[in-house]
Amino acid sequence: MDPERLFEQYLREYFAENPSAAADPEEALTKAYSQWADEPTDELGGKSPREAIEGITDIGELLKMAESSVKRGGEPSPLVMDRIVELPAERELTEILEGDGDDRMRTLAAELLSRMDKLPVLTSLELVFDPDESDVVREALIDKLKYADNVAPALLERIDGTADKKILAELLVSTGVREDRIYDLLLGLLRSGDCLPFAAQLLAEYGDERAIEPLSELAETAVYADYIELRNAVEGLGGELTLRFNWEGDATYKKIKGE
Repeated sequence: MDPERLFEQYLREYFAENPSAAADPEEALTKAYSQWADEPTDELGGKSPREAIEGITDIGELLKMAESSVKRGGEPSPLVMDRIVELPAERELTEILEGDGDDRMRTLAAELLSRMDKLPVLTSLELVFDPDESDVVREALIDKLKYADNVAPALLERIDGTADKKILAELLVSTGVREDRIYDLLLGLLRSGDCLPFAAQLLAEYGDERAIEPLSELAETAVYADYIELRNAVEGLGGELTLRFNWEGDATYKKIKGE
């Protein structure tokens, strides 16, 4: 079964029969897909695509469908994705994630495992903090780990040894856990000067009012672009920052003013 091919054929017929649908292709696509999913077809023995896919119990068959779509540069059918999530596919998906196959299939595995609440936290962290890992996979896992349960303890174990403090800080803030070690990590990032806007934003999200003072101190000598980020962070924490007007010669300020 090839859901994408079947839908492409259906979509061509849909537009041919409903030429006015071209005026809003996005709405037409949604409507056509909804109709196609539940419309019986002779090609599937009188079953609808949804019925046919829901009748598949072989994880391997469903994953081959998904992989076929990915190899063609497309996205797997939502029906296929939903069916995989319904089945006990944790082992197969974890093997794909941990393997060295196509990055898009690995990110797909991460997405499905996350939907199943089965994302392997420790394995995912190893991949995220592996500098040799694909950026595509790392970014996908960072996004999924922000919504995973029980991530904070494993992250805190890395707080003294992990080289990539920016990713570590971003993930720790997303957990909502409050701990002095996290605050100190964020303050260290802020004072390093390497990622001042990023660190200021994270401190604002973290929500510790102690950060108002160091943020305000840095704002006194910051360039205009950084000053704006620092001011936003201070105000986000409930503080007030004295306005500065001494921007003569600041390249960013001059550009904004059109000078």
